[in-house]
Amino acid sequence: MRKTLLLLLPLCFIACAGQALVEFGMNDEGVLDSTFGDLTMRVTEIALPQGGEYITVWTGAQDMTIPVSSTDFTSITYAYETVEPGSYQHVRVTIENLQYVDLETIMLVDTSFQFNAAAFTQIVLEENDELQLLININSDAWFDTDSLRIRTGHVPFEGASLKVYYE
Repeated sequence: MRKTLLLLLPLCFIACAGQALVEFGMNDEGVLDSTFGDLTMRVTEIALPQGGEYITVWTGAQDMTIPVSSTDFTSITYAYETVEPGSYQHVRVTIENLQYVDLETIMLVDTSFQFNAAAFTQIVLEENDELQLLININSDAWFDTDSLRIRTGHVPFEGASLKVYYE
């Protein structure tokens, strides 16, 4: 009997472990409230920090179209992903093939790369929360709408922010 109890006790803790649900999305909440074309990319991974490293919470190959200077929420995951409850201030996103599309398509980055989006303060995810986390790509800081290129001395998604999305 005692052996059976010892075997079942770890399973109880595993089954009782808390979880929160998060849907990840993007927008480009710019200074102007109009669209100057679209930034397109493929998102392949989203990771949250945990214990000094990043833990992948979503992988895929999601093609994204983000209108420049638009506040619309565009979902990456199209569903809620299970994450550990806790406090998070950063998210790491892996992107492929960043392009600007309007009347023509202009390749901005033709390789895979990662960027971090940072929240102003810790975002607390409590057990059983269901939240939408928004990654604002902040194109005003790094994309020049006049030349249709990445601004000199800047990198894509520089200054990207993370926040809870409220409709």
